[in-house]
Amino acid sequence: MKVPIEVLALRVWALAAGVALWMPALMVPVAGLPFQPLDLIVPAGWPLIAAHVLRLPAGLMAVLLATLLSLGLSWLVSGGEAIVLAWTLAFAVPFVLLVGLAVAEKGACRGFLRGFLAGAGGSLALFALQLLVGAEALDFRNNHAFRLPPQYGRGFALMPEVSTFAVHGIIALAALVPFALAGAQGAVRHAVRHMARLLALVLVIGLLFTRSTSLLVLMPPLTALALAKTTRASFNALLLTAIVMSGVGLLVVLFMQSFYVERLESASAERSAAMRLASLIGGLSVLWGEEIFGVGVGRNDLVAHRAFEVARMLGLSFGALPEGVNAQLVGRIFEEGWPATLGFAVAGLMLMSALRRAREPEDVALALVAAGSLMSAAIVVGYRGIYTNWLWLAIPAGLLARWQAARRRAASMKAGEAASIEENLGALLAPGWRCPPCNGMRGGHDGAPTVG
Repeated sequence: MKVPIEVLALRVWALAAGVALWMPALMVPVAGLPFQPLDLIVPAGWPLIAAHVLRLPAGLMAVLLATLLSLGLSWLVSGGEAIVLAWTLAFAVPFVLLVGLAVAEKGACRGFLRGFLAGAGGSLALFALQLLVGAEALDFRNNHAFRLPPQYGRGFALMPEVSTFAVHGIIALAALVPFALAGAQGAVRHAVRHMARLLALVLVIGLLFTRSTSLLVLMPPLTALALAKTTRASFNALLLTAIVMSGVGLLVVLFMQSFYVERLESASAERSAAMRLASLIGGLSVLWGEEIFGVGVGRNDLVAHRAFEVARMLGLSFGALPEGVNAQLVGRIFEEGWPATLGFAVAGLMLMSALRRAREPEDVALALVAAGSLMSAAIVVGYRGIYTNWLWLAIPAGLLARWQAARRRAASMKAGEAASIEENLGALLAPGWRCPPCNGMRGGHDGAPTVG
């Protein structure tokens, strides 16, 4: 069957977007502005939104309306930075819509997941080269829309910082678990299963060399969620889960003892954790303060004074004040207030439903990517321009829409079959119907008439 041109374009867009998620620190200069590749890929998808605007899934519409309402109320009441509002409306919101549409279409969904995992493999290769050759020689970061600290001696691929690379690596690792642990009789081919296992193993080894606190914060809960969702309640599955979790625990201990000891001895880890905690509490302070609609769109930097007050109250010490909230989700709550919180609650309910109902390895992997995106946005990555932080708003809505469409098609097919059977029975029982083999006699098909 011929694929419509808009569906084919959506599949190509999804593949490109999945790869581009791994290169935010690479600048593509346009009119003197520091655009990353996705900043160009998203506008290329605007016509696709127009083509599907009348067929947007209900869940995606709910996310869209909640986001627009939150931004609008915050802007009207508290004001803010016009450039941040423009970027959110022109890039972030369309990205959420496009990813949701892609996940709702089976072919585009596969393209997005393949692009994301291919980007993970390429980034891991560059990360390894940066460790072997030297990050100074292979530092291609030039997008100064992000803070680009000189983290030489460590790898970061095309991410702004080591921690951002570690977060993406952990999310990719979780997405590989459903394929790596798929049964021999499952929907995953033998070669794909072994490739997933190999990439997962290399990712685990590479993540240990990041020496990032994100590994301690994000990897245990997301890995546990992936194993709990992928395995079944058989004895072999439970045994495998116990073995894998023991291995993860051993790797974390190895990480602490071998790679993290320098930061622990210098107290930089403690200062980093204290700064993160103070900025998160300061960002959430609008929920019990007077700023019902937040402090204003783009005014993330106003958290510095509140973080200082939190540090003084809790006795925390971290040197320089944070430049903003160290988590994108909390940053949006700080800027937009209670409306953003309520919108996040709606998206969170859809994510929980998607995690509970996902069965196929591809669907489970995408649900885990969404869960990792939420964890990253909530406690780790504070950059607004990291598009991965927006995935959890889009993927669950797309998955739920695709499953609902599949149920409708199945119900329609069953109804059609039932109508066909009823029509055939009606024809058989109609008056004057004659059975040709019997020549119209009320007897068996051997031609013998019925006595009586």
